[in-house]
Amino acid sequence: MTDCLEREAVVHEIRGGQARVHADRLSACGSCSVRGGCGAQLLDRHRTDQGVWVDNTIGARVGDPVLLSIPSGQLLAGALGVYLIPLAGLLLGSLIAETLLGAAPAGVAAGAGVGLAGGLVATRWLFRKRGPGRLSLRPNPSTPPFVPRDPKGTTD
Repeated sequence: MTDCLEREAVVHEIRGGQARVHADRLSACGSCSVRGGCGAQLLDRHRTDQGVWVDNTIGARVGDPVLLSIPSGQLLAGALGVYLIPLAGLLLGSLIAETLLGAAPAGVAAGAGVGLAGGLVATRWLFRKRGPGRLSLRPNPSTPPFVPRDPKGTTD
């Protein structure tokens, strides 16, 4: 895949057509000047202590090293949604309070707060409707033991 955010991971469990993988947290993220702003933490959003469940389209088996990836366009769309929708709600709420309702400064601040809350609710609704980000697996070329297999579990 091109233009994707990728992390090395290891398959820990297979259930049907799903694989549970663990991607170790990058120790450099805490010391990086960007502090996760590059998007590496997006993969951790779907992570629990039990790992991340993804479609096993490559036929990986337990212990196989893989690359876990998310398209950068999807990452960008998520970031824009998380930041811009609440900001637009905040600005719209204050604008409505000031121009349409003629509110005093305290009323404008309250309108901004209501607009921000509305933007956060709208963002949550939009992302729940859209569903989780589409994570995918591919073989890790830097580790030779991986041999791609038929995802249905049949062998050659």
